[in-house]
Amino acid sequence: MANISLIKKLRQLQPEVYKGKTITELTDELKALQPQLTEKTDSVPSETQQSKLEQEHLLNSLNAHLLRMELQNRQSNTETCESARGGGDQNKLWCAIEQSSSVIVITNNWGIIEYVNPKFTQLTGYSPEEVIGKNPRILKPDSVSSGDFRKMWETISLGKEWRGEFCNKKKDGEIYWEFASISPVKDTNGVITHYVAVKEDITERKRADEERNNHLRELEDFMSFSTITNEAAQDESLFKHLSAALRTHFMPDMVVIVMIDRERNMLYVPLSEPPLPVQGIIKNEAVLDPSFCTVLTNGQMHTLNDITNESPCQCIQLKIEKGGYVSIPLTAGGKTFGMVILFKENMVSWEGEKIRRLMSNYIGLTALSLHRLELLDIAKHTNVTDEVTAVYSSRFFNEILSKQLSLAKRRNESLCILIVDVDHFKEILDNYGADVGDLILQQVAGVLSDFLREYGIIARYGNDEFAIIMPDMLKNRALVLADDLRRIIESTDFEDGTTEQSVTLTVSIGIATFPEPAADQELLIKCANKALYKAKEDGRNRIAAI
Repeated sequence: MANISLIKKLRQLQPEVYKGKTITELTDELKALQPQLTEKTDSVPSETQQSKLEQEHLLNSLNAHLLRMELQNRQSNTETCESARGGGDQNKLWCAIEQSSSVIVITNNWGIIEYVNPKFTQLTGYSPEEVIGKNPRILKPDSVSSGDFRKMWETISLGKEWRGEFCNKKKDGEIYWEFASISPVKDTNGVITHYVAVKEDITERKRADEERNNHLRELEDFMSFSTITNEAAQDESLFKHLSAALRTHFMPDMVVIVMIDRERNMLYVPLSEPPLPVQGIIKNEAVLDPSFCTVLTNGQMHTLNDITNESPCQCIQLKIEKGGYVSIPLTAGGKTFGMVILFKENMVSWEGEKIRRLMSNYIGLTALSLHRLELLDIAKHTNVTDEVTAVYSSRFFNEILSKQLSLAKRRNESLCILIVDVDHFKEILDNYGADVGDLILQQVAGVLSDFLREYGIIARYGNDEFAIIMPDMLKNRALVLADDLRRIIESTDFEDGTTEQSVTLTVSIGIATFPEPAADQELLIKCANKALYKAKEDGRNRIAAI
């Protein structure tokens, strides 16, 4: 049978007959046996299993002898590099390969390693004895697909050069990257006999590329978050975006945002994921007195890495059995107005200045946006109210009148507006000055607010004028209220703020009604002004209606 014939031939290559033959001669003879070596062994009858075992033993013996000869040959050539540097081209080539700073691997045309240079051993940790006679796939990590290797073999089997990157595994299990150039070696007949791989360790470059790409991704994500926070119009929206960003980048087990209610000087929790009541997170003492919390008091980050060895901040009520937390203040405009607490069981993943700095950047950007919203709210409130009299401004008067007219139309109700003008106000300014004039207007606004609080919405309409919107008000009722207001102001003594003397004054009031005679906002204001001018022309200190 075929395998019996093969065994006979292998016996002819054993020590008693292959002494004196070179490694090239033995390799060539072994190649000649390759077609039989690659035959399927499952076709061998069971009665020849002993012959099969002998075949494997003979092959192993031959490969071991070839390896010994290869190592002896390498030692001889290494000595040649040291003692005969001026030798022939073959010795120079050998020395160049042995001393190359690149990894060089030579395989036969079946892909079995026949040679590795010292740089290979230095990089991978494998000695030549451990890899010669084996397939280079021993370097492939289990996590790497074989697809790229198949493409590589398809290329070089066609006699073409292949260039690319490999992810390999060292003897100790460490993963490394290398760039390889693999070329086929052909004999004089153009038949591929070997493959030569020249490889460079690019692990550090790949690591640097990965760090750079990660940094770019972090920067892109941060810029995207910045855009979102700048466009946010409400605190609640900012809190949700912040929580989502923190969960994406840092994967905390729990996110808690704690804010200071400045009006009541208390703490509240606008966001807790997963949801928990404020009493389950913050101690009641801190809820009632924010100064009880050191993070809110000193505006500095606080980190607890291990709850089993460290004590939590005195304001924390939440009980955790493992891990710790990071508490980062929300500070902007020179004030700390809240904090973000991130809880995590595995705090090791948060070690390092870089990750803590990135956390602070996200939370700091949120703090700036919260401060921006606060300033916008203050500015909006400033535009809504008159700076001198503290009643609504003329700009807001027009806005709220439009809304009230829409409601009146929908409800089929009447609406009245009053325009109140302080008579001879210019004389007050000439006699007492602008400061006293402002004081007088403040007092007039106070009288209007006290008397009409239940009936209307008051705004400063001009320099010495006030406008009053009276929703769901009939004309006759508005006339009565206007005249009562006129008489109250006439009988009131207003302080000048500089002397003990009082100032008396009167007002003229114009009244207009929706929907008759004014069916829209522009006509309603025009009618009220026309009625005011009529009251003035009739002698002031009186009311008039259109």
